[in-house]
Amino acid sequence: MELKGKVAVVTGAARGMGKELSAALLREGCAVALVDINADALSAGFREFSPLDSCRQFRCDVSKREDVYRMAEAVEETLGPVSVLVNNAGIVRAADLLDLPDLDIEKMIAINLTAQFWTCKAFLPGMIERNEGQIVNYSSAGGLLAIPNLSAYCASKYGVIGFTDALRQELRKKKVNIGCTYVCPNTVDTGMFKGSKMVAGTKLLSPKVVSERVIRAIKKNKPVVAVPSFSVRYLTPLLKILLPVRGMDWINAALGMADANDTWVGRENSDKSLEGADHHGA
Repeated sequence: MELKGKVAVVTGAARGMGKELSAALLREGCAVALVDINADALSAGFREFSPLDSCRQFRCDVSKREDVYRMAEAVEETLGPVSVLVNNAGIVRAADLLDLPDLDIEKMIAINLTAQFWTCKAFLPGMIERNEGQIVNYSSAGGLLAIPNLSAYCASKYGVIGFTDALRQELRKKKVNIGCTYVCPNTVDTGMFKGSKMVAGTKLLSPKVVSERVIRAIKKNKPVVAVPSFSVRYLTPLLKILLPVRGMDWINAALGMADANDTWVGRENSDKSLEGADHHGA
């Protein structure tokens, strides 16, 4: 897809991955709708981008479908038909299942996964009518390989991959020119996993590097973006197929995955519930 002159929507755009990808899309010549629930951070990001005169800000709680539908109408009234939808909004809280407040579980599923159904239902009809579009859904390496203390987060990210795979095949059946991409980065340096320990053999990823990969995927309609590509896209799935479950569990523990998030702090105060938490970039 040629991005110049297209309209893109990015959720969780106020900071982190969403902000970095919004900047990349603007450089490509897109008009960008910056969508986030955090009004202050959204306005700050908008002020950085506004000299380019090709972006607008839209405050929205993507976990609420009626808010999403109203936002979609406002975006298309303001910027025009949307060709690129990036579902990046996400939150995390790392804790043992029995220590996770019920509300935190509900919010992680609602924001990380269910919200993508609402945004796709809002923008897909127009894409289908124009026979053009690209949907980018942010998952995670945790959507391919689950680890302790991230039960709800990993469940939501596994769901994103299943949703995107199914949607891609539905659109293929319709024979429309709309691509679907899911993004699975390892830990990105956005602050979401502040306090967590890095797993052996891994390093914090730059949001810029991940965004560059996503831009290339949009242009070439690639179904998967995995960063780092070999370990996330190929090695992890292969080992899960070849090794018995207990063997894979042993490797995870040996590499430090079992206790990597025991010291997680994140952007929010870890003593508080995620009630009212920002929809961070993935």
